[in-house]
Amino acid sequence: MIIALSLSGLSGQSLSVISDLDTTSGFIGDVITWSVTVEKMGNRIIRYPELILDNDSISVREQSFIYENNRLTGTQIELTFWDTGSYQTPKYQVEVLNDSGHIEFSLQVLPLEVQIQTILTDEGKIEFRPLQGPVPVRSVLPLKSILVWILLLSLILGMAWTWKKRQPAEYRKVDYSIMETPEERAIRRLNELNISGFSKEFYTGLSHISREYIETKYFVRTLEMTTIQITENRDLLPLSDEEFEIWIRILQTSDMVKYARETFNIDQIKSDLMDVRSLISHV
Repeated sequence: MIIALSLSGLSGQSLSVISDLDTTSGFIGDVITWSVTVEKMGNRIIRYPELILDNDSISVREQSFIYENNRLTGTQIELTFWDTGSYQTPKYQVEVLNDSGHIEFSLQVLPLEVQIQTILTDEGKIEFRPLQGPVPVRSVLPLKSILVWILLLSLILGMAWTWKKRQPAEYRKVDYSIMETPEERAIRRLNELNISGFSKEFYTGLSHISREYIETKYFVRTLEMTTIQITENRDLLPLSDEEFEIWIRILQTSDMVKYARETFNIDQIKSDLMDVRSLISHV
């Protein structure tokens, strides 16, 4: 049953407020729709405020607006009641605005009666029927078992494929008989130097050969040290002062060739090569 009430506008305004419910009775927890619309509003601007309740027995589930021909004509409020008894719709009023957007006057919506009942037909009977658990339903195909077996079979096939594709490790014994001593390696690399080529390539190789030999011989990381750092760590190298000075001079010469683009004649190149050979032979 739907109840519609109308309310005439104030100050001679021919406004009608219509309030209706989709039903006047229901059960606890049911959603009852309450509609409030305004008719004969002409060019008036009507505002429908949000309904806010502080009531444990009534709550607003949702509030939306009603449009006709792209014009706001009303609001629709979904109410839920949480206790049995006779209720009235909450107090609500629509606001009529003037051209400047301020409230000119308000129209109070008349309350409507709602009856909320319990689902128990016999009020004197308070015992509830025992709860029944869910009844298990068997599917036509045991999908769960099929998926488990498919997954298990896939894992087994994947493990077999991975095992088949693995490559066994090959261990080779190092032949120490063909390994060079630090001195042999240094002499071989010195013999491979081209004294007729570019000075930069020659002195770069000469510096690296001497540094590698000292590092391998005395376990001092001269390959990672600059010439200045080698000079500062003189105490780490068991060389005589004369040998150390000759080596530092050759390293400084190599730095000048590499970074300052200095050039030297063939006689100087041969002399430095002989000094490094002598250094390697006597250290």
